[in-house]
Amino acid sequence: MHLQIQRFSLYKQIELFQGTQAFMREKIERAAADKLFGEAYYVVAMGANDFNNNYLLPVYSDSWTYNGETFVKYMVTTLEAQLRLLHGLGARRVTFFGLGPIGCIPLQRLLQRSSTACQESTNKLSLSFNKQAGAVIKQLAASLPNATFLFGDVHDYFQDIIDRPYMHGFNNSHAPCCTLGKVRPTLTCTPLSTLCKDRNKYVFWDEYHPTDRANELIALETLKRLNITVVANTTST
Repeated sequence: MHLQIQRFSLYKQIELFQGTQAFMREKIERAAADKLFGEAYYVVAMGANDFNNNYLLPVYSDSWTYNGETFVKYMVTTLEAQLRLLHGLGARRVTFFGLGPIGCIPLQRLLQRSSTACQESTNKLSLSFNKQAGAVIKQLAASLPNATFLFGDVHDYFQDIIDRPYMHGFNNSHAPCCTLGKVRPTLTCTPLSTLCKDRNKYVFWDEYHPTDRANELIALETLKRLNITVVANTTST
């Protein structure tokens, strides 16, 4: 869920995937299409907005319907059902990405009236989610037929970038590169926004998202932990 930008739930995305399957089966016939879907690699990432723009905001009912433990359980239970549905539609190679330290994004720091300190209670939620989601991925990989389900977790690496930015080539890990002068939070970057001088020195692009450079480092570490070797612009396992 997002405050300003329209979003599709994962269930909606799976519904759209079913439409893509029907289209492909008409174009290249069912056997060829099903082979394609069975050999394809699927990437699933979710959770950050469910916390930042839903549970952690008191304007939404989830923030008072659940506590942290029950909300994480609800998310993980829903995720398991969605991954089982994807498998039933032919997905066999699925990688799910865990959450980063969402309590350290600039917005969460601002909400606790601190420019430097992370929201440790929020970070505990992301760690709990990763632990439970990782267990579900492992269980599904062992129980579903022909399933290669992987869990990409680099929470600790991202935390190290935030805690020791200079060791990773950054000089700012608490403020966003893109702001609207001194007005915060600006939530999204707009044509009226002011940019930092060198975005490659910032860990965060806006109140929510890492910069391209930070994302690149996180992606490379994820591939390394999944034993996927990057060769030029291609990857191999």
